[in-house]
Amino acid sequence: MGKTLARAIGALVFGAACLAANAQATNYPGKPVRLVVPFAAGGPIDALARALGAKLAAVTGQQVVIDNKPGGGSIIAWDHVAKSAPDGHTLLVAGIGSRTILPYVATLPFDPAKDLVGITRLADAANIFVATPKSGIKSMADLVAKAKAQPGQLSIAIPAPATVTHFAATLLQRDAGITLNEVPYKGGAPAANAVMAGEVDLMTADIGAVLPQIQGGRIVAVAAGSAQRLPMLPLVPTATEAGFPSIVAVNVYGLFAPAGTPKELVARINTLAADAIRSTEVREQLLKLGMMVETSTPEAFETYLREQTVIWSPLAKASGVRLN
Repeated sequence: MGKTLARAIGALVFGAACLAANAQATNYPGKPVRLVVPFAAGGPIDALARALGAKLAAVTGQQVVIDNKPGGGSIIAWDHVAKSAPDGHTLLVAGIGSRTILPYVATLPFDPAKDLVGITRLADAANIFVATPKSGIKSMADLVAKAKAQPGQLSIAIPAPATVTHFAATLLQRDAGITLNEVPYKGGAPAANAVMAGEVDLMTADIGAVLPQIQGGRIVAVAAGSAQRLPMLPLVPTATEAGFPSIVAVNVYGLFAPAGTPKELVARINTLAADAIRSTEVREQLLKLGMMVETSTPEAFETYLREQTVIWSPLAKASGVRLN
């Protein structure tokens, strides 16, 4: 009798919790939503967050605030969200590299695989190899030939260490048997300016950081790190077409929430975010930044994150890079 009563009480408690979670999801958002961005205003992730936030605000009627928390190689932003209330009102818009690479190059005050949950993939931005017009490099063949003729002399700008963008350069050097002089920069904009000025010969970049300069002829596109040619640069070959099939390097941006966020609420946010990012106006905005919209279920996103960790973590471990 006692066990039966205990089971009945347990069922009632569980049922009440489910009803509360469903109500929370149905009424979401109940107050302004904060989208935390790991970088300063003006970059591609910031632009993505603002486009998403504006659409979410229009659809839900609630204010969406963009909260830029740069620094620490994105650690500050991820840690802030990991320790926020799991009520769906503080979310993170970030590249997945902080989940798949960061734990192997830094000591973290949180566990990105346990303390945050992936809600949806948002958009993909391929990496691209570019050159200053002053270098005379117009193809991967030119790049490799010049690097072999001048070992260690060609310089390549690295917008951020220990990222997919950085390791695209690592893969090129490994597979081509060349050595490049890596020059670190604090972001894509200063690195692109250095390439335009001829201060460095090459750069690996998120396409959004250099697309206007390529289209304006101020930077030369050498090869894209995407599986297929980019629709905004259809004449630029992929690294695979240029003879480097291992270089498929894409910056994937996603939406994350603190662990413990109820599944019903995660599903509700997933639906809102996916519908917003797939809307015609947001899709067109992102395409101009070189981003391709790509959404997923929370479960598929988590699977993808695990798969990408398997791909990139060995490079991170072998790189010897430490961020702290």
